[in-house]
Amino acid sequence: MKLHAYVLAGDPAWIAQGIGSFYGLVDRIVVSYDADGLSWSGHPLSTEESLSRIAAADSDGKVVLRPGRFSNPELMAMWAETAQRQDALDAASEGADWVLQLDTDEVVADPVAFLAAIDAAEARGASAVEYPARVLYARSSSGRFLETCGRFWSTQSSYPGPVAVRAGTTLSHARQAAGVPTYRVDVSAWNTDPARPSTTRVDHVIPRDQALLHLSWVRTEAQMAEKRAVSGHARGRDWDRELDRWRRRMRHPYLTAAGAPFTRKPFERYRVISLPSFARLEP
Repeated sequence: MKLHAYVLAGDPAWIAQGIGSFYGLVDRIVVSYDADGLSWSGHPLSTEESLSRIAAADSDGKVVLRPGRFSNPELMAMWAETAQRQDALDAASEGADWVLQLDTDEVVADPVAFLAAIDAAEARGASAVEYPARVLYARSSSGRFLETCGRFWSTQSSYPGPVAVRAGTTLSHARQAAGVPTYRVDVSAWNTDPARPSTTRVDHVIPRDQALLHLSWVRTEAQMAEKRAVSGHARGRDWDRELDRWRRRMRHPYLTAAGAPFTRKPFERYRVISLPSFARLEP
């Protein structure tokens, strides 16, 4: 089975670690980016830095650059994102059986388990793999992380869309592919994604340490300022409030975690964890 991948370049924070985590699994990586260095909504991106970090991580010459014109401030950001992803997916599909579609701040913690899920999906005739991600929200000065969790600090999974699809798949919204048969992996026999019903089907269970790591807001102040401007969700957030809370939670991780049982919003519960292999990494 031949695997390719695509990534969208523009956010350099964890791009080398993200690509490095699946580099050995794929034969080709299509790097899609806006030729003018602009976000979907027209803001400047750190595209050159992203490309520089990608080049440094491309030890075997697997990267294929694919510039285009993807910025369109008059279009909803998610629609522009879908168009860019589809263009990249179409290019990555050439000569491939499956295509990985991971964001640059997502790290494959266990490549063997990840590949096994794609193999199982292939054997079952599925066309997409949904694989759990653990969302890391922030890192404290001690090197520990705040991770989103369940009410009593249980593992909570996130599924922004399939992380692997058959070559030639048509995307419906961002990296989602509506109507295709999906192979779904979770860290429990019961669904751990609060965005879905508890009865959501689980095809295979993995230990939580094999889940993806989404280093979502694990960033420097400067990188958070850029995320504030270019995020596809930028217009739907009160960023002054969000950044104040982010700083406070980083300063007081254990106090933040203590509030998990009392927080009604399922995506604002946190626990403190330690990841030795990432504790010394700087974005």
